[in-house]
Amino acid sequence: MAPEPPKIKGLFTENDQATFFSISVQPWHDIIRDNLVTSNCFVLVVSCYKMQKGAEHEFLRFDISSPDKVHTCIVIAERGGGFRGRHRDCSDAAQPADTIAPVDTMTGAATPPDAMMPPLSSLDVAEDPTVSSADESSPRVGEATKTDRKTKQKSTRPPYISSISKKSQMGAHDLVSYATLGSRASAELERKCEKATRICTLTFSEKDRPSATQIATLLYVTSKHEPTYSITNTQCYWFVETVFDALKSLFVSAQEDITNRRGGMWNRVPVPTKPRSAVEVCDKYHAAWAALAEESEQKRRAEQRQEEERQQEREQHQTAEEAARIEREKRQAAEEEKMKAVERARAAEDANARLLRDLEVLRRKMKG
Repeated sequence: MAPEPPKIKGLFTENDQATFFSISVQPWHDIIRDNLVTSNCFVLVVSCYKMQKGAEHEFLRFDISSPDKVHTCIVIAERGGGFRGRHRDCSDAAQPADTIAPVDTMTGAATPPDAMMPPLSSLDVAEDPTVSSADESSPRVGEATKTDRKTKQKSTRPPYISSISKKSQMGAHDLVSYATLGSRASAELERKCEKATRICTLTFSEKDRPSATQIATLLYVTSKHEPTYSITNTQCYWFVETVFDALKSLFVSAQEDITNRRGGMWNRVPVPTKPRSAVEVCDKYHAAWAALAEESEQKRRAEQRQEEERQQEREQHQTAEEAARIEREKRQAAEEEKMKAVERARAAEDANARLLRDLEVLRRKMKG
């Protein structure tokens, strides 16, 4: 029987757990950040995957080891569209950190609260309703007129992307799903990866691996950097590309292996993404990591002060107990000395009484 994985919320599930868990990036980040053990859970490899049907959705998979290196968990991070209308920070729709939603691996149906929408059912490149109408009214790639070609020189966007209204935006829903590798809960996550095509991987060296805390920080700042889902530049392709490129910049010793050249494409046509995002995200990551380090240091100092105060209280208590013990011993010694004095006085009285009796006897004998 396989040993039970560690009880680390946000990363590992029990062996007999039938469901994996899904949670928005922000509350997941809070869970990981607040658990110091996660800083000893290191990423072995990160892989980019691409679905081959529909929106050709892309997602990231992180394989993360337990502190004792006996177990590994799967963490899948992905972006989907959460809701329509005016931009709203995706954190507003985030699920509370204490209500991680399980997903039934037997049926594959997600059961999160209404605020959470599984990315596979979210709108993505080919699934935006404005795309179909755009495709019908736009010339096919390669069939544009000379005027069209002249216009296209000013823009690198494919026709179906260029024709999408800029109002086709929604709050992004960035989601994390996790389970212990090899457990019942991970079966659905593993099938998801098997159905997709692996685009590339980044394998980290043993001496320079990101921790789960660092990954949570990177995903968090990436999500906050562009909280709006835009079909034209900040969709799932942008999310995967930005996180992957940021990791390459942050951990330069990692080895990249490209297995498929179709990343960032839909129907073999490149989809535009917002440029220079990885550089900006790295800057925000460094700032967030420094703030986290300062927060951790302040927390460590506060805990140290509390421990010193507790130690001082223990020492004062021990000193008081020692003083009380010494006082009790003094009182006991005084009581014993008093009893001895009483006994000595009684003995002296008895001796005097015997002496008087002996003298009386002697006096009588002399008279007789």
